Amino acid sequence: MTMTSPILATAFVAAVAAVLAMRAAVVAASRKSMVKVRSRRRQRANTKSQG
Repeated sequence: MTMTSPILATAFVAAVAAVLAMRAAVVAASRKSMVKVRSRRRQRANTKSQG
């Protein structure tokens, strides 16, 4: 029991860190996609006003 509990604790901490990293990556990706959508809308508006 002495060896398994630190291993389990380490695995649990690693799993939590991985989940947090994935959440951060998803949030960053969604922000980038929102920026792309906004820039596309602005470009379309600019081309419409120019045309």
